[in-house]
Amino acid sequence: MNKSKTLPYLFLLTGFIFLIWANGRWILPVASFIAPVFLIRFLSVQKPFKGYMLILLILWISNIIIWQGMMPMSGVFYYVVCFMMSLCTSLGYLINRILSARIKGIVSTFIFPSIVVLIDYIVVSVIPSGSFGSLAHTQSWLPILQIVSITGNWGLIFFIAWTASFVNWFWDHDFEIKRAQKGVLLYGMTLLILVLFGQIRLKFISGKHDTVRIASVTLDKNLEKEFRSISETGEFDRLYEKIGQRFIGSCEEAVQAGAKIIFGQETLLGIWHENEQDYIERIRQIATRDSVYIGLSIALITQEARDNQMPAKNKITWISPDGNVVAEYYKVKPMYGKRIYGDGKLKYFDTPYGRICSAICFDMDFPRVVSQIRKSRIDIMLVPANDWKEISPYHTFVAASRAIEYGFNMVRSTGHGLSASFDCQGEVLSRLDYFRSSEQMMISDVPVRRTRTMVALLGDYFVLLCALFIMVSIILYFKTPSR
Repeated sequence: MNKSKTLPYLFLLTGFIFLIWANGRWILPVASFIAPVFLIRFLSVQKPFKGYMLILLILWISNIIIWQGMMPMSGVFYYVVCFMMSLCTSLGYLINRILSARIKGIVSTFIFPSIVVLIDYIVVSVIPSGSFGSLAHTQSWLPILQIVSITGNWGLIFFIAWTASFVNWFWDHDFEIKRAQKGVLLYGMTLLILVLFGQIRLKFISGKHDTVRIASVTLDKNLEKEFRSISETGEFDRLYEKIGQRFIGSCEEAVQAGAKIIFGQETLLGIWHENEQDYIERIRQIATRDSVYIGLSIALITQEARDNQMPAKNKITWISPDGNVVAEYYKVKPMYGKRIYGDGKLKYFDTPYGRICSAICFDMDFPRVVSQIRKSRIDIMLVPANDWKEISPYHTFVAASRAIEYGFNMVRSTGHGLSASFDCQGEVLSRLDYFRSSEQMMISDVPVRRTRTMVALLGDYFVLLCALFIMVSIILYFKTPSR
């Protein structure tokens, strides 16, 4: 068999193998760097359209495999969604193949990462799953993650994709350093600067501030089991009351443990609309008696929900030590299904422990939701959440990347997943795995002050730089004669 004909398909096969580990259920961070190396290599020795179609195919197959169970959908719709994801990703390879044919030198290596950033930005902005599945969320090494504080997730995505295109450029130079000295120096210096910046940021910024003790509560597994065996409204009422009493007991335990702030997982409390004020009054008594802030994560069952068989309103209500309701926030981005949306405006309140804000679960996956805090100077983000086994702990660390981006500290209280607290560098302060622990309360000592980040100051400027570079590349493409 002709080696020159089979070698490109070995590149394709190798790329496919690494794709299985590059994202989704079985993330191996280095695979995210390696997979695109071989896909770019394959397409570089193929006719563009034929190579593109084969890359689209293997991306589709790999997405079907790696996202099974992580996406809350099944049947034909699941395959369609996986195909659309693959279509977006594969376009980056095709555009790179076309533009880089007429642009030479190390500058050509910036085409692929710039395209990948633009595509990811567009996808995150328009699809209903936000940044869930983004290439940025495949990495876990804290020093390299600190780049997110300067460029947002886009800079990390750029570096991953640039590594692939740089390796291919170096490959074109037969991996001879003398022939590619300037390019190797540029990439090597960039990598060194990223790692040094990350190490310095971790060493000199994290852990300098005073802390506040925060208790986060998840639903008792034994009470969850009771849901499966009841069907009458009266039985639900009794169970809701039992859960409410258990939360009150948890608040008292948390106070004994020294907690100054207490909140629960997403929809921990099921409350009928007409009973909401009565329950708030009970919590108000604890808050004022013990001088604590308490966040009620509520599934608020309205008359509209009952009449139209709609889900309950998903909200968190914060009560201060003086007994006032200082913030109410309704979840704005449901994972799936019919929901009653909030207005999408994040609410914050000032405390002796810094400025505090809450978003609920999936809301943290959406840059347009979280970016509201750019000018709000939030110190601590408290996130009620509710996941499922297949997306844990992935989804918790998706939210944690926002802490690095915007410089806040965070506690995520997660039912059916990983509860964890993080400082503004993404360092894990405490964790509680729903599936491995019988505990329902996580105690976290969280820094009370945020840190400044360039993203909080300038927003998505890095995406604009990538867009500008691609515009210039397109102009050069049409001005440069083909060879």
